[in-house]
Amino acid sequence: MRNIKPIVQVMNLFSLVRINAAKTRVEEFGITSSVLTKIISSIMYNNNIVLDKNTIIPDPEKPVLNIYIASDFGFCSTYNQVVSNKIKETKDDYKIIVGKKITYNDDKVVLRLSKENFYSDLPTIKDFLVKAVNNRDYREINIYYNHYYNFSRSDFTKLQVFPVEYKEEYKEDVDFLVETDITSFINNLIAYYVCYQLEICEIFSWASENVIRNTMTSESLKKIDELEAIDRVKAIRKQREKSLKKNIENSKKVLFTNTEDDI
Repeated sequence: MRNIKPIVQVMNLFSLVRINAAKTRVEEFGITSSVLTKIISSIMYNNNIVLDKNTIIPDPEKPVLNIYIASDFGFCSTYNQVVSNKIKETKDDYKIIVGKKITYNDDKVVLRLSKENFYSDLPTIKDFLVKAVNNRDYREINIYYNHYYNFSRSDFTKLQVFPVEYKEEYKEDVDFLVETDITSFINNLIAYYVCYQLEICEIFSWASENVIRNTMTSESLKKIDELEAIDRVKAIRKQREKSLKKNIENSKKVLFTNTEDDI
């Protein structure tokens, strides 16, 4: 127990440091994400573009692509289990899996990478997504990840990034003049949006991962403290029993000596 506690304490400290480091990025990118969604939605659902429905409506006969963001590290087994369960629930969909702890594999896993190498492998993911969007290979693209809300709350979430969500409040009564190929313009816009949202989800997931790790290490430290307290009580009780036994033995010796003297 004494050997384990310092390790858990260090993990707990590191998770706190990472949460604080991620908090600023989460707040910054969280605002950017909502603004970006509004801007792209207002462009895509502009009256002139909506008239050409082929530019924004996906082929309903195409399959679904899901991107699952898990964790590479320990003390996140619960989160990784949730991701694994979701992959099994959506086994008929095509998959990009981020996180080396997820061992699931089938012929619909199109890409797999570790969380640690996410940014070095990001160009590969972007190339795949840009091609997928331009070719309209999928009717829907979703990201499953753990969304960070605050220091004490994070939830496993699904974010649909294609087709881009439409909300009436995003619509602006402004006409756009597009002096280029509209299909190419929309495809590049969507590809940029999907890739940017993926980066944002990874940041939220990273923060959430450390919230989970901090919660689990804090609970572990609490349990270790409880076990140490039990051990201390047992040690005290054992010492008292030893002292009591010694006192009894001494009392017996005194009593026996006094009895012999009386005789």
